[in-house]
Amino acid sequence: MTTEPHLSTQRFQWQPNKKLLVLSLCLFPLLVVLGFWQLDRADEKQRILDQYNTNQQAPPAMVSDLMGDSNLQYRSAWLVGELDSQRRLILDNRVKNGRPGYEILEALSIVGLGQKVLVNRGWVPASLDRNQLPEIPPLLGSNQLRGALYQTLGGYRLDDGIGLVEQWPARVGWISAARAEELYGEDFFAYQFRLDQDSQGALNTGWPTVSVQPSKHTGYAVQWFVMAMVLIIMTLIANSNLADWLRQRSGT
Repeated sequence: MTTEPHLSTQRFQWQPNKKLLVLSLCLFPLLVVLGFWQLDRADEKQRILDQYNTNQQAPPAMVSDLMGDSNLQYRSAWLVGELDSQRRLILDNRVKNGRPGYEILEALSIVGLGQKVLVNRGWVPASLDRNQLPEIPPLLGSNQLRGALYQTLGGYRLDDGIGLVEQWPARVGWISAARAEELYGEDFFAYQFRLDQDSQGALNTGWPTVSVQPSKHTGYAVQWFVMAMVLIIMTLIANSNLADWLRQRSGT
């Protein structure tokens, strides 16, 4: 004989707890939205990887390709020109293998191209003294550089409050080809040029195509959906005699 007759185990009975129901009604849609958000992120990362694989298989771009309007994101390129080592940008807060550092960027002048190309030479470690900027040996004269074209895809931007640079080198919190026009006061090609490790002038290069793989986002989505299902089950148990009723039925 049960001590709570209104929750008899002979049949399923619903005994709602208003506070728990309100909490569940608030949490359930949130968990579902988070799950679908992770699925959207997985699709976005997969599109980026597909574009990377497609453009990486194309022949290296030359100067003539830069004058067209085709999609050059992640496209390999061989460019011949002269780097401006006197006006160097130092991109701050770039962590590699857990160590803080900078990325070094310089403007590339190419014969026959009216715009400059912003070249990312790679990463260097930062000194413990924030006032001490890295000293990078310049790449003099005209050189053939090998790398990949890249257009910034958004992300976090550290507001450094810097406009047109008057004193070089300049340490900046974020960079894009469009912002390079503001910093240098000159026209720049719409894509940055990231050097390959075996290119002349390369420092420590290598950039991940995506920070998180699509499969991991899918895994996160599954976790959110499972949590939503668990919430439903716990809500049923907390607001009814479901557990006792199932136990009674399994014993008969």
